[in-house]
Amino acid sequence: MIRMHGEYRRHLRSGIRIPVIISHARRTFETTTLDISTSGLRLKRPEHVYIRPGETIDIEFRDKVGTKVAATVMHIGKTHIGLQLYDRRFSGDELKALYDVAPFWQRLSAASKRTLWKKSRRLAVLVVNTYLRPLVIALVRPQFIFAVYGNEKQAGSYFSPDMVRRMPSNLILGFIRNEDMRGLMVASQFLEHELQADSDKVRLYMERLQQDFPRAQRIALVGRLPNFVKKAGIEIKRPLVEGSLGTRYMIWDIARQMHERPQYRHQDSIVVLGGAGRIGNAVCRDLTSLFETVIGLDPRYEEDQEINTDQGKVLQTSSLERLHDETLYIALTHQGDAVLDLYQHMPEGALIADDTHPCISLKVRERLRENQIEVEKIVLSHDQFMMWPRMPDWNNRDIPGCLVEALVLLRRPDVAEGSFSGFCQEAEFLGFTGRLVRPLDE
Repeated sequence: MIRMHGEYRRHLRSGIRIPVIISHARRTFETTTLDISTSGLRLKRPEHVYIRPGETIDIEFRDKVGTKVAATVMHIGKTHIGLQLYDRRFSGDELKALYDVAPFWQRLSAASKRTLWKKSRRLAVLVVNTYLRPLVIALVRPQFIFAVYGNEKQAGSYFSPDMVRRMPSNLILGFIRNEDMRGLMVASQFLEHELQADSDKVRLYMERLQQDFPRAQRIALVGRLPNFVKKAGIEIKRPLVEGSLGTRYMIWDIARQMHERPQYRHQDSIVVLGGAGRIGNAVCRDLTSLFETVIGLDPRYEEDQEINTDQGKVLQTSSLERLHDETLYIALTHQGDAVLDLYQHMPEGALIADDTHPCISLKVRERLRENQIEVEKIVLSHDQFMMWPRMPDWNNRDIPGCLVEALVLLRRPDVAEGSFSGFCQEAEFLGFTGRLVRPLDE
């Protein structure tokens, strides 16, 4: 239930309360909204109304004539009903029109809360990384570090340009716990494009990490950071963890689940978008244990090539025509919105499992939905995992795949020396499992 609450937080946004009429079981009930977001809303639960999760109900906004939507019940509480819109989203104009119905004081309160939360998080980052930094490190005694980076939008969630001069180059941004293991999420002030372009900044990031946290047993590298590190001439050895085994396990488990869905059980092929990458090439081979043919699509392939493994076939290609009959996709492109160059070649009913960083944005997902192409985010979960505060676009109970290898190695230091299948068995034994979730709408 704790994890469920984290997933439904996407509906806990505005605090706008306006009257609505809900229709269920051929009856109508009047109530009010508690929150409204792009993809859903939360309603005050009318007395003596019993609705099961999974049912679809109609909602009519009383003060907006003609505005009627269908929504699926995702969660029922004692005083509220959590809903997800069925087969549509509110546009920006629609949300503004609904907000305008609310009293002025409610709109002012909602705006103030959003501003307060953003400023509070920035203030916390400033205080933790200046006055309280030694104390936080002493109290947490991190066994592992999750080394991350971000783009301008993501960095702006944590600090402003004016704050940068007052803080160290590597910033503590979050606390992580997995069972009895504790760690910290640490980000460089250098943005993604700076790390990609300047190896000196990458070297400075890695040097400072090991200086700041000399007792950390493992330092997990997020996303494309292993590529940047190798480009900078740094050998990835203990305590640095490349993270590829955890990511490969996560994607393999997700592909297995995709194949088990009734509508895709007949599929004997899957496409890996970004198949020529560091992870993509290995993932293509891993997935031949589940599919007869794995198509690795990447513009870096100059000509088609077939590679036979012990279990199946990998087709390496840059031809977009190969997508026309394919319905299952794993997105491993350098950034999520790169799928905009590809989606017109995908058929209706396609499903993209997104493991990009930054992930496929809401704006792009809405365009894909117009072509009846669904996007779900790939995550790993563990019952005893928690990250606070959560990363942008993430649930605080979900684990990035690149972090999992470090968590497994802390328990089983020798597992990385074995086979991929051996790592998968250990990860599954320790309770890590892949999940496909709806992306957060931000």
